Amino acid sequence: MDTKKQTLCVINGGGLRQIECATGCLKALQQLGVQPDCYWGSSAGAAIAGLMASGLSAAELETIIRKTRVSDLYQPYSKWRQLLGFIPGYTPALLNPDGMYRLLSAYITPQAMEKALVTVTGWRDGKSMRCGATAKTIMASAAIPCVFPPVEINGVRYEDGGVKNMIPTPKISEIDTYEHIYFILCNSDINNDESSGMLAKAVEAFSRTMDREEVGFFEAGWAELPNVTVIKPTAYPSSLLEWSDCYGLINHAYEYTLFTMQTNAAITGKGVQQ
Repeated sequence: MDTKKQTLCVINGGGLRQIECATGCLKALQQLGVQPDCYWGSSAGAAIAGLMASGLSAAELETIIRKTRVSDLYQPYSKWRQLLGFIPGYTPALLNPDGMYRLLSAYITPQAMEKALVTVTGWRDGKSMRCGATAKTIMASAAIPCVFPPVEINGVRYEDGGVKNMIPTPKISEIDTYEHIYFILCNSDINNDESSGMLAKAVEAFSRTMDREEVGFFEAGWAELPNVTVIKPTAYPSSLLEWSDCYGLINHAYEYTLFTMQTNAAITGKGVQQ
């Protein structure tokens, strides 16, 4: 009987910012010989978890990102569709993510169901749950309220996993069952977004949720556990719904991760501390 403990990689949300950030971090980890056996992800982190669990390397994922335009992933709904969100029975949504679903469907394999778990939130009851990664469950996990529509699975609607569980941590009783757990947390933006309107308000609310859960994560002492490594790259100009300039965040996260891993620097929510 194989009793080898597995290495787990947990990836939180953060929109396109986290897709770039996590790709750079994973590229560095793979270069250093770290190959997680399984992945847990929430929101945008669910997409990375599912793609990596499907057998893609971080380098291959970077290639996909660099050839994918934001407009290939989602388009604004018509003003008429946006206004329907104010009518009882309809759900508010500003962006149509059909392009993202097509991309995920092209790369997610059945293997992801076994090697990756993603968090989703019940649209009606608000309950958080984890399920195997498929293109559809990943879309549900990344359905930011008011930005993207909820996703229906087996007659039940689900929305962004980050609403209730942005950083999907194992139970206390499960911690020692893993050889090591790597947490990849989204970097912060350097610039404050001064845009306005419904989309900006929805993104701001989502960002506040990210910040609150991250504070709770560090206060709970996860970064202090002996079999846990937390990687949170330092701030970089980036956005939840746009790629960074020339995809520079990928390289920023890559270099940050190499430095912290090779120097054995402690990684905290505030960056590197010697």
